[in-house]
Amino acid sequence: MSDECHHETIFTAFRSRRSARREEAIRDAYIDPHADQLLAQMLDESADFDKVAIAAHLGDLTGAVEDDALRRATRVSGRGSRDLCCASLLALAKRLGTQATPDLLAGLAGPDAAVKDYAVIGLAGAGNNDAWKQVFGYLRSVLRRKRRAHGQSEVAFALAYLAQHLADPSCRSELVAFIRGHWDALDEAGWFAQLWPEASPDGPHLDSVADPDRESIQAWAREPLFRPLGVPKG
Repeated sequence: MSDECHHETIFTAFRSRRSARREEAIRDAYIDPHADQLLAQMLDESADFDKVAIAAHLGDLTGAVEDDALRRATRVSGRGSRDLCCASLLALAKRLGTQATPDLLAGLAGPDAAVKDYAVIGLAGAGNNDAWKQVFGYLRSVLRRKRRAHGQSEVAFALAYLAQHLADPSCRSELVAFIRGHWDALDEAGWFAQLWPEASPDGPHLDSVADPDRESIQAWAREPLFRPLGVPKG
């Protein structure tokens, strides 16, 4: 990194006790030519209350070495670690696309319910088909617990992932049979009407159901959480 980019000045401000100066430093780092490296270093050094914002903004950038800073953040424990892990998993999905699938699978395998939810959001927006069985298990678990979120639900994100990865006809038949058998518990009639009407109980015979439009479902899953955040506000 070049000294001409005023990195020392940025980090002096970032290490201030004043939140306004730290926020200004994060904004300056984000628009710097070496933004990815600067924010990755900030993520490793920062106090808990700055980490989530830094991780989220790393999702707008790219850089193979700096991916490791986000991976380290997913393993942080203690105060604020849940939000940090969620933000870091989503950032990895935005940065890496399908290559983030192993990281998202690790989040899905962990004990925290909110982290699992964000792992599935990341998989629905960017994952490959390696997580199909795990996400199906997650869907069953969520339905058993009747645990719901506001707006786009955990159920809908799980369905969005599963419906994108139906290369094996047996997966399609298994999923449609499950959907029809749990229709009242799913409570996602609007989602199906928009994105996969044939999977509803009124649709064609199980073996005749066509795959949904994968691009439309992925676009649904990516809105709005995969949008670039832009320059941090301050």
